[in-house]
Amino acid sequence: MIPRFLDLEATLGFSQSAFLFGPRGTGKSVLSKAYLKKARRSLVIDLLKSDEYLRYLHEPWRIRAEIQRELERAESLVVLIDEVQKVPLLLDEVHWCIEEFPERTSFLLTGSSARKLKRQQVNMLAGRARRLHLHPLSQLEIALDLGRALTFGTLPVLWKAQGRQTALLNAYVETYLKEEIIQEAVVRRVDVFSRFLELAAQMNGEPINFTRIARTCRVSTKTAQEYFEILVDTMLATRVDGWSASVSKQLLQQPKFYFYDCGVINALTGDLGGELKKGSYRYGRLFETWILQEMVRTSDYLELGLKFCYWKTHHGQEVDFVLSRTFHKPLAAIEVKSSDRPDASDFAGLRAFASDYPQVPQYCFCQTPRAYREGNVAVVPWQDGPEVLRSL
Repeated sequence: MIPRFLDLEATLGFSQSAFLFGPRGTGKSVLSKAYLKKARRSLVIDLLKSDEYLRYLHEPWRIRAEIQRELERAESLVVLIDEVQKVPLLLDEVHWCIEEFPERTSFLLTGSSARKLKRQQVNMLAGRARRLHLHPLSQLEIALDLGRALTFGTLPVLWKAQGRQTALLNAYVETYLKEEIIQEAVVRRVDVFSRFLELAAQMNGEPINFTRIARTCRVSTKTAQEYFEILVDTMLATRVDGWSASVSKQLLQQPKFYFYDCGVINALTGDLGGELKKGSYRYGRLFETWILQEMVRTSDYLELGLKFCYWKTHHGQEVDFVLSRTFHKPLAAIEVKSSDRPDASDFAGLRAFASDYPQVPQYCFCQTPRAYREGNVAVVPWQDGPEVLRSL
């Protein structure tokens, strides 16, 4: 098992309950079951097993009886419900058990997202359970080869599959993204949503015009917006809005969407078999996506509470990422360059941003082996990103 930065024992002990959300293949089940092995007594309910799914679907009260029986034999109990969104009514029983046995029961509830639970307006335990997220592998967890990460991504289920990544990634996209997500989203036209996924991957990191996307996919603009919401709700993409000091102005700007894994992007666009050349447009876009993925994971795991926007003027000057905790106070402006020696000519956007926000620190994340300064810009190796984020 690859050690994960998210330490459930340190985060929860064995007394707190939590939802653990994350896309399929990020290792939720493996991490959860390793955590349960350290508990004095545990109960595992795996709703991916058809017999368990059907039993609790028709009689969700059974879990209450089983927990009561276990507590007759033990002082405390940790219960894992894997893929809890498949039987949402179980959450009412979980709520009852937490209230009835507050010092003796805790729950770990895993799922690919909270979308299905929210859509059905089920019991989300009203603050009685923390919300944790598990992402693909990060540099916080393992020494990563950048070229491999940009080509095949960092899903744990694929990381050790030496020589088989292309076949496994294609299968992952077909069986998960184009079937399970479609089922999760209650999409009627499978072919339309499949086309949308491919188009969204091609537009990864680009400003999105929902009307154009809708026209290409032959759906309504509202449906196109809902499709992108599905990607965000299921943790398959991060939405990055345009920065503005005014929240109302910010919402008027075209958002960007970055997929959660570079390998998935390449599988969706059909680029797994092609050579990824350093210095190419595609390489630069994937590197930018990788940097955002790492920042999101760092913020999540370290509980930094960061928000991510981009900044662009009407004249086309742009900063890749503006970091903040509120939409009124930027903490840092970050430009991403895939080269190893960017210079002043690469920072026109940062200089334009500084005219509005002169006190905000400016950074360039790139492939330089050593940090240096270029005017007011701190040029740092991309591997130093977590330290930069910690300092904000």
